[in-house]
Amino acid sequence: MQTMFSKIQGYEIRYTNKEEFNILKDEIFNKEIYNVTINPGVTSPTIFDLGAHIGLSVLYFKIKYPNSRIVAFEPNSNIFPILQENIECNDLTNVELHNIALGSKNEIRTFYIDSSGIDAFSTGSFNKDAWNGEQKSTPISVKCEQLSKYITEGIDILKMDIEGAETEVLKELIDADKLKYIKNILIEYHPINGGNSKNIISLLNENGFETVTKTDEYGTTLINILAKNISKKSS
Repeated sequence: MQTMFSKIQGYEIRYTNKEEFNILKDEIFNKEIYNVTINPGVTSPTIFDLGAHIGLSVLYFKIKYPNSRIVAFEPNSNIFPILQENIECNDLTNVELHNIALGSKNEIRTFYIDSSGIDAFSTGSFNKDAWNGEQKSTPISVKCEQLSKYITEGIDILKMDIEGAETEVLKELIDADKLKYIKNILIEYHPINGGNSKNIISLLNENGFETVTKTDEYGTTLINILAKNISKKSS
């Protein structure tokens, strides 16, 4: 696996696929798909990054909120060392990394990653051949845990880019009575097998969240969901 280098706002970033890197860089730093307004009085927000990949989203949050505490999850053991290196070589502090998947149970699960030879690992998923069914993928075994065990206090931003496991993770948080701890949820959703985001939005609305959606220029391949906790029960 060949590693390449680039710089973003003075930070050095390692990556494996140039086309994928440029797309993600444009989405995160130019289009700012993870931009969300939090309470202006919060100077040290707690941020959970689900599906951290090589750490571009972690870097974005650290630039925007230098004093933030970030807990990041990335299940792909092939890309996790690059995530670690990008955090360490840029001296990003108060960042906690976990090489695990997230789901409804604590177990070992089959996870599918790109096997085309181009190392496009941002589409890793429990679904074979990625969200569009077109990518050639290979199975690996990953450790899967419940997200609720990591939530012990309020979370200002929960970012999810977990390729089809969104509903499963949200339901687990609801069952554990932990969704109320989260103030803002950012979901990057790819419609899978002809599905849509209606179930996710309904689930969030039913549990005290106000949602706004934005589609990409094609209106079909990427939906960004911003959910704000407006429930009086929120912690």
